[in-house]
Amino acid sequence: MIKGTKISLAYPHQDAPRIVLNNVSFEVPKGRITAFVGRSGAGKTSILRCCAHLTTSYTGTLTLQDRPLSSYKDQERVHTVGFVFQQFNLFPHMNIMENCTAALKYEGLLSESAIDDRAQELLALVGMSPYISRYPHQLSGGQQQRVAIARALMLRPSVLLFDEPTSALDPESTAMLATVLKNLLNHGITVAYASHDMQFIAATRDRIYLMEHGTIIDTFDSAHQQMSDSPKIDQFLRSALSF
Repeated sequence: MIKGTKISLAYPHQDAPRIVLNNVSFEVPKGRITAFVGRSGAGKTSILRCCAHLTTSYTGTLTLQDRPLSSYKDQERVHTVGFVFQQFNLFPHMNIMENCTAALKYEGLLSESAIDDRAQELLALVGMSPYISRYPHQLSGGQQQRVAIARALMLRPSVLLFDEPTSALDPESTAMLATVLKNLLNHGITVAYASHDMQFIAATRDRIYLMEHGTIIDTFDSAHQQMSDSPKIDQFLRSALSF
């Protein structure tokens, strides 16, 4: 689905550039949950921003469905890769329904009734149908996030990226989010996220890249490995959990 080869990224910083990603190679395979994990500043969010073309100053090669990411036009790309931001970025002056329908109505390619039907379907998928007329400030963090997921899905992306998806959630909402992500797989959506929340990583572990100082230092793939085969990831999780 998404493949990165020798991705490097640096930002100007005083006398010398600050290296954020250093020659990183990875894959986000179709139909899986891929986690980029590590402590703050490890580079995991930067990888997702490159994958969504929100950051373009990297070197190396990024492909999406075997095509160079740079070859996608903006509209084509946003209909292929969705991004749920850490702060959700819901429009405060719009109710939940309006937040979900705004982008497609602005695009003007579908009838308003078709757009409304799609929004109702997706809000039902994430359990937010009862709140359709409420505004973001009337919702909990977990509810806002589920609306942000529905809004991202309105463009029918094939892959959905999440930046620190549990940072504003209580334990109950975190558990519900893990269920939502697994449900997305059943609807053909490939998922990747960046996190340092060990409870959440353990609940959704499928493919894991452990990052440190802009590099990948260990990997895990549930299709081929036991967690103990990835000693650094195993230690990272065991520092807070018992398996």
